[in-house]
Amino acid sequence: MRIVSLRAVLVAALAAAVVSPARAAYDDLGTSARTSGMSNAFTAVADDAYAIYYNPAGLALIDQPQFVTTYSLIVTGLSDGSNVQNSFFGYAQPLGDGGRYGTAGVGWNYFSLDSLYRESSLFLSYGNRLTPDDSDLPIYGGISGKYLYRSINPGSLASNSISNTGQILAGVSDPLLQNGAKSNLDVDLGLLWPVMPHWDLGVDVQHLFAPNIAFTPGTTDTLQRNVKFGGAYRTPFSTLAADFDIVAAPDGTMERDINIGIEKWLPTLLYGSFGMRAGAGYGTDDYRQLTVGLSYKIHRLQVDYGFVMPLGSFSSTSGTQRIGLSWRFGPTPQAERILGDMLLENLTQTAPPGSPEFNKQAAQLVDYKRRAIDLLLHDADTDATEGRFAAAHERVQEALSLAPQDKVIAEVLERYRTAGLYFPDISDSLREQNTAGATAAAATRDGLMNFIAGKDREALASLVNARTLQPTASHDAMIRILQARLGEPMLGVSTDTVAATPPERPTGPITEGPNAGKRILESTVALMELAFFQQEWDKVADLAGQVISLDPKNVLAYKRLAAAEHVRKHYAAALKALESAYELETDPAERARLKSYIDALKAQIARAARPAPAVKPAATPQNSAPEDVERLYEAGVELYAQGRLSEAMEAFRRCLAIDSGYVPAQRAYERVQSELMQSGKSQ
Repeated sequence: MRIVSLRAVLVAALAAAVVSPARAAYDDLGTSARTSGMSNAFTAVADDAYAIYYNPAGLALIDQPQFVTTYSLIVTGLSDGSNVQNSFFGYAQPLGDGGRYGTAGVGWNYFSLDSLYRESSLFLSYGNRLTPDDSDLPIYGGISGKYLYRSINPGSLASNSISNTGQILAGVSDPLLQNGAKSNLDVDLGLLWPVMPHWDLGVDVQHLFAPNIAFTPGTTDTLQRNVKFGGAYRTPFSTLAADFDIVAAPDGTMERDINIGIEKWLPTLLYGSFGMRAGAGYGTDDYRQLTVGLSYKIHRLQVDYGFVMPLGSFSSTSGTQRIGLSWRFGPTPQAERILGDMLLENLTQTAPPGSPEFNKQAAQLVDYKRRAIDLLLHDADTDATEGRFAAAHERVQEALSLAPQDKVIAEVLERYRTAGLYFPDISDSLREQNTAGATAAAATRDGLMNFIAGKDREALASLVNARTLQPTASHDAMIRILQARLGEPMLGVSTDTVAATPPERPTGPITEGPNAGKRILESTVALMELAFFQQEWDKVADLAGQVISLDPKNVLAYKRLAAAEHVRKHYAAALKALESAYELETDPAERARLKSYIDALKAQIARAARPAPAVKPAATPQNSAPEDVERLYEAGVELYAQGRLSEAMEAFRRCLAIDSGYVPAQRAYERVQSELMQSGKSQ
């Protein structure tokens, strides 16, 4: 069956519109190629700039600038060759940081039937969150103000009127087609409500003003309101949506349509993301259709195709085809915040287990321990030489905690413990000049140093001498301990030393060699790194300060200081340390990493200085939504493309923390981990 010429039908409808209410213009044909593939079931989704048309409340979900455009061929294959086209251009601009003040949008929708009939709609839209930022169930609202304009160019048809029976009267002028242009103002309203995780509801009211669009003055042609109710169930990269539309018919009855659509994205690490869609519609006035759609997205660019096949009164056409482009400008603030938090966490953490960086750090840890133990024992010797035996005991105790199986250090620790128990601090007496107390203190110090070195006989002789000069109960106690260890009830005078497994310690003042400063610096760096591995942030900050005082150009110390200050929430100090590290760093790759840390920290400081913007916090397993997983995955892909493999792997790991069964993230994580391992082997 050949369908009637759409041109003739439209002209007849336009003529009838001036004498009776009819829906002859601004039919809801849709605008988006993506949405067409879902049978226009988009009221509860509305997550891109096409929300300008479908539900302006969805603009509130947009946190980065977007430009979209679609070109459509409507009901192709008409018997008279009529060319029905539709074009749409839209732009959405978040206001403030991540849409803190909502999102504004502008759009232009243009429909034409050859040169005979044209209509256009100019949109000025705005969407924002209606409920407080801390509300558990946010509600978003939106409004679109519209300027409607349509015109006809009937040509010879205006000179050939149509009779009441539908016959064309040649040469008889038709007064109804003489005034061929009309403009109106109109408004659309929308609501969007994420009622629970994965579930969203939406409402959109089109043509709220129900304007009179009749061409001829004194006549009425009301553009009836169209109310849409939508629901959507969303999982990462998948959407199932349904719309229920209600519109008043010219005869006062209510037309009802149901549309159902499904969308599935198949993301890849290397080749972008592929999207597939399908949908179906059913309703009054023989409304039936099937739809399909495809998409390809890579980085900021997305290409969409949608096909609509009518199965009702227009079933003999070749269907409607749409192709669209979407372009997102700049980074997504939500993803940037996630990445910023992730970067700053990386600043305070060791490399991911299994990565080459982790293996390198683990190997360095052994060397750091050795250096740290040497420094602690060295400092213990210094404290003991200056008479601070309790402090020396604490140093050796810390050294033993780094090597709990070292029997030599364990024996030295026990000797320091005994010395510190009876003589905690005699440094004041040692500093006295030419007094009996100073002489006794020096003899006591020498005796204790011999005791610590395992020279019990020499220690006993020195302590007996000290007791003679200035007897105390502590001297008596130490002498009894030494006599018991030697097994001699009476003082012996032999100078033979007891076999000593502990390393011999100097008994006089410690003199530093020409490399002492370098040795102290290396040991302090080692202690700082050990404290960093153990996340002892107060100690890290203190030791980093010591390293910087010894070596003001030590980049590692500034990095560790920044990490410690960040954990302690001293953000200004952390930023200052990072900027110092950036100025001193010479490696280009590391400078780029430091720059990313600085930018992330500046953003964090800026957020702390003002009320939080209306964006969700970084995703956690307890507070997550499908878009969190999508954005984390896309952030990981972008990091991977930049060659930042460790950070990309962390992004994918976070995806799996939210959804452990998400296969693309699992595969991406494994691939990046494998590449990290391979790069480690090649180094």
